[in-house]
Amino acid sequence: MFGSAAAKYLGRWYMRIGPRMQHFVEELTTVEDMVGWYSGQEITPRQSGFLMDMMRILAPDMRPTSVRSACCIIEKTPSKYPYIGHIDADESFSVVIGGNGHGARGSDEIGRLASTVMLDQAWNSPLPREVFTPIPASADTHPGSGRPSFIKPPFGLC
Repeated sequence: MFGSAAAKYLGRWYMRIGPRMQHFVEELTTVEDMVGWYSGQEITPRQSGFLMDMMRILAPDMRPTSVRSACCIIEKTPSKYPYIGHIDADESFSVVIGGNGHGARGSDEIGRLASTVMLDQAWNSPLPREVFTPIPASADTHPGSGRPSFIKPPFGLC
């Protein structure tokens, strides 16, 4: 459920905490939300408090001299699998997107599969290639959300 790592680098100790932040995801529903997030890239006070609580649980005697936080965007696909493949019929545009909150964990395999698609090599996975086929968005907006359909899959700040 929680992951952490500590490393000594140039006489300093660093601890990385990466818990499941899905409970704290705040959906970004507009282009302005995304631009704002990329401009500031700040975690919310609620998220920061949760991470500090986890640090205290994992290392109760640690007294950090400084704390730095970072955040990410989660791209979620309807299939819960990353999109890996060509967008157009002539194969001139391809994507690899949609880690669904697990992109870092699966990045080596996602990258390997993406390279086989981009280099037109044989698919080598127990999961069929079709599972990863990108689902194109329509030209319309999502009803009731005001969200342009090109902002698919939904993005969330974690």
